[in-house]
Amino acid sequence: MELGSYQYGSMVLIGVIIYMLVMLGIGWWSSKRIKDSTDYIVAGRRLPLFLTIGTLFATWFCAGTLMGATAQSYLFGNQGVIFDPWGAALCLVLAGIFFARMMRRGGYLTLVDFFDIRFGKKMGFASAIVLVIAEIGWVGAQLVAFGTILQIFTGLPLAYGIIISCAVLILYTYLGGMWSVTLTDVVQMVILIVGILVILPYAIDHIGGWSYFFEHASNWGELPAFSMAPTTEEGYLWYFGVPGWFYYIGAWMAIGLGSIPAQDLMQRLLSAKDEKVAVVGSYVSGALYIVVGMIPVILGIVMFEINAELTIPETEMILPWLAIQYLPPILTVIFVAGMVAALMSSSDSALLAASSIIGYNGLKYVKPEATGKETLKITRLFVPIIAISSLLLALYAETIYMLVVIAWSIILVGLFAPYAAGYFWKKCNEIGALIALIGGFVSWIILSYYYFYAETAEANIGIIEEGVVYTEWAIWDAVYIASVPAFLISVVLMIVVSLATQKGDPAKPLADMNGNPMKLV
Repeated sequence: MELGSYQYGSMVLIGVIIYMLVMLGIGWWSSKRIKDSTDYIVAGRRLPLFLTIGTLFATWFCAGTLMGATAQSYLFGNQGVIFDPWGAALCLVLAGIFFARMMRRGGYLTLVDFFDIRFGKKMGFASAIVLVIAEIGWVGAQLVAFGTILQIFTGLPLAYGIIISCAVLILYTYLGGMWSVTLTDVVQMVILIVGILVILPYAIDHIGGWSYFFEHASNWGELPAFSMAPTTEEGYLWYFGVPGWFYYIGAWMAIGLGSIPAQDLMQRLLSAKDEKVAVVGSYVSGALYIVVGMIPVILGIVMFEINAELTIPETEMILPWLAIQYLPPILTVIFVAGMVAALMSSSDSALLAASSIIGYNGLKYVKPEATGKETLKITRLFVPIIAISSLLLALYAETIYMLVVIAWSIILVGLFAPYAAGYFWKKCNEIGALIALIGGFVSWIILSYYYFYAETAEANIGIIEEGVVYTEWAIWDAVYIASVPAFLISVVLMIVVSLATQKGDPAKPLADMNGNPMKLV
């Protein structure tokens, strides 16, 4: 199918425009509730359970889960989506078990507050840089997906769709902050679930029902369709031995652990009205995520049964194509609205997260006496700045699933060890945390180069063209394989350096925002 040839494209475009206007209306209404930076950043810490679940689920259920996971399951079956939805659901559950209660009890506004208080300003500043870079990558991935949707249905060039979505995103996030983001997230969650449930029975019925699906499920890579672990014959994504196991573990850890010390996750937990709501919200959203998240995975496998001849770039367009081919026009409009909802809900969350870190924590570094109104002003100012940075990245990268996952790999190799140690080990100190961050990141880069030349380049010869390395896959494979040893290096450095520097840099106690001591977990 040619891009933009859908005969009801104008109807879809009208539906998207109406949806965008509703989101802007919610943003305008939410702006009336904003009195200070606490309202803007963590919704005044008043979110009840339903809103907490809605914003957690909608934030995590993003372009990677929808369009990216569908593409990956078409190519590799269940092995291709260990990153997301499996790893992402694991992240939500682990956050509820180990971190939600303590974060909410600490009364922090941002994740950087924790690093500032537990380790010191240097570590706080370093963590802010890492988190902002990761959030920009996350927003960029969502913008690419939105541009892709408009391109398919209207023929609009990808760059134009990316720019349009960025403009709308800036407006309603700027207006209402966390209140706007939460309320739009809940609306988007409902639309998304309805939209994605609409297409599933049509697709399954088209190939002959559920029994046929389970009996004939296959994929481009000829891997076991529902395998959760490496196999003797195929390894993990055709990697064997140590690299294969590193890749598999890295798939679980990239989002499963890498997203835990992330501002957009913790911002929602900090917005919950109490500890219990934060914890229960994490559990319920994690369970809901895996249930709904498996639908795109099923649809990707179904698409392989329908058409096994898609090119690799075409696989990221599977969901829109299924809607075009098998849904009535009005249901297609609902489905597209659901996809757009997923993209915007994740984009606004990451945009607000990065802006909050710079506007709140960044301002404190240069002007400690800044008032709440000044903080709110600067936080809002950085909404368009961060959005435009993500826009430039999206226009350059033009990919979805990989951009999502690599954003959290950066946090995994640099921040997870200091973050977890800050709660579970009283002897960890600032020098240990900084060395763990730097050492994990540097070793990740070096090991990525090593695995590219030693392993992944050769493994990706002939994917697109006979005798030629498919560089894009080779690079991503190397990055994920390298993340596991880099993570271990970060953990070791955290322990060794902290123990070796206790006299010169005594460990600071874990404390809340008011300086009151908190018990380590």
